Amino acid sequence: MHLRVFTAFSGYDSQCMALDRLQERDFFFSYDIVCWSEIEENAIRAHDALYPQYADRNFGDISKIDWDEVPDFDLFTYSSPCQDFSAAGRQAGGKEGSGTRSSLLWECRRAIIAKKPKYLVMENVAALVSSKFVRLFNKWQRELESYGYRNYAKVLNAKDYGVAQNRERIFMVSILDENARYEFPKPMRLTKCLRDYLETEVAERYYLSEERLAGVLLSTEKEAEKGNGFAFKPTDGSGIANTIQTNFNRKTDNYIIEGVQIVGNLQPDNLWGGGIRQQNQVIGTRGLSPAITAEHARHEFKIADGIRIRKLTEREAFRLMDVSETDIDKIQAAKISRSKQIKLAGNSIVVSVLVHIFDKMFLDTTITEPTLF
Repeated sequence: MHLRVFTAFSGYDSQCMALDRLQERDFFFSYDIVCWSEIEENAIRAHDALYPQYADRNFGDISKIDWDEVPDFDLFTYSSPCQDFSAAGRQAGGKEGSGTRSSLLWECRRAIIAKKPKYLVMENVAALVSSKFVRLFNKWQRELESYGYRNYAKVLNAKDYGVAQNRERIFMVSILDENARYEFPKPMRLTKCLRDYLETEVAERYYLSEERLAGVLLSTEKEAEKGNGFAFKPTDGSGIANTIQTNFNRKTDNYIIEGVQIVGNLQPDNLWGGGIRQQNQVIGTRGLSPAITAEHARHEFKIADGIRIRKLTEREAFRLMDVSETDIDKIQAAKISRSKQIKLAGNSIVVSVLVHIFDKMFLDTTITEPTLF
């Protein structure tokens, strides 16, 4: 089987990474990116570093593409901007003609009508099927049905497909065939934890100063007083990662606590937030007490010797998006700033999830009925 592919809102193209793995697995499967569409400078730089053979096939702004000039393709993937659906954004929505970034979803209509690709794969934040936006999502499904597509939609979590990240996203597979059937991949048992993705040597710039630590604790305390749950909770890495965001400056991002020796039933995950007022707990590797002194976040904050808290590195973030070490090396050699690398990771799709979706589409024959919201 050979697929001609167009990836819209490509980013660094985790779709290609997933198709590469299918190609490695099955001698009879192959693909070619006939065109892609991306406007963000650093995403283009990363894409060109990973797939230089496709550098001249970027059609840029999807709203300005003349689809008569685009070669035909069999698979169209579209992961339109999620900021206006996401709970982390302003939730301005994606109503057609609204001018929001998320309303670019409707620009995909022109591509689908003009080229009628057999397969469509959509990805977006799970909030798209929340009560606030599900009507818009269902309207889009009906639009595709009017063109002859059968739609299969489901919220999938990366942690169910071999990656230790709690990342829920809505995926929809659409097939231009009234007799089409599709079944989403079944969840797998997770065998990894966050610690498996961590680097052994990390530069000093990733560690939080006492001033920064006191600041996030104060902010957490204020949010708690308001009844909000946006808490700062460092982890020892024994669990799974929170969703990788587009920057690492939020309290709810993944922070690693190092040099911890757990005593009794005290755990790093409950030390912060509910345990913020606990005193005289011995958690330092040198057995010092008090290891954490924070009767209230407005008081002086101290850390015992041997305990440090840091952010994830860019490499760790890419690993949690299931990007290979070789591909991470290529991205990092493309002279993209650290903060922009984080944004690239947070804006992408976990490769393993796509591998399982594509495997069910192109290498697996299991069938089921459509799923509607």
